[in-house]
Amino acid sequence: MIKILTVGTLSENTILVIDENSKEVAVVDPGAEGEKILERLEGLKPVYILATHGHLDHTGQVGFLKKHFPDVPFLMNEKDLFLLNNDIFPGFGQLIGAYPCPEPDGFLKEGDTVNFGGFQLQVLETPGHTPGSVCLYDREKGFVITGDTLFKGSIGRTDLPGGNPVEMERSLARLVSLPDETDVIPGHGEPTTIGFEKKTNPYITGKYRADLW
Repeated sequence: MIKILTVGTLSENTILVIDENSKEVAVVDPGAEGEKILERLEGLKPVYILATHGHLDHTGQVGFLKKHFPDVPFLMNEKDLFLLNNDIFPGFGQLIGAYPCPEPDGFLKEGDTVNFGGFQLQVLETPGHTPGSVCLYDREKGFVITGDTLFKGSIGRTDLPGGNPVEMERSLARLVSLPDETDVIPGHGEPTTIGFEKKTNPYITGKYRADLW
């Protein structure tokens, strides 16, 4: 089961990946409104806190959750360590009510698989929005959590620190090689599918070139 909690002033999607049998849950991108996230975790067993990238609107409540679940490992890609607790622009952390983010307990890298319950989340490194952006793909369940790499009808910005439009273009090409029926669960906005984005997303159909992003 996938539950999407839209939180904070930036309407960020915190994603709960829940195994209904064991009640184990991975919390992906806990960005804001920690109390709301905690409330939705009642009756569940958190086993991972995962971040698709290091921006505060996706990691702002990691510290809050670690206070309540100190033994649950927090994992992200090592290339985004420079973004932890980085305001990006003055007052950003205050705007979203971010807690100080602790150092990760381990790292997500290409080829890893995060296993729990009936889920096998394959780590795909998809730089472009940030150097350490990753997507989490469960082939058997047919979904991919894309963070700020791919949105419905759009993509993540490439003009923030560490952004790279050429790498983003490569990452998008990789994502659209997934089966068309794959459900896309983005970091902001509504869910979509790979097939829908291949037909309609202007950053994928070729309306925009990487050098114009």
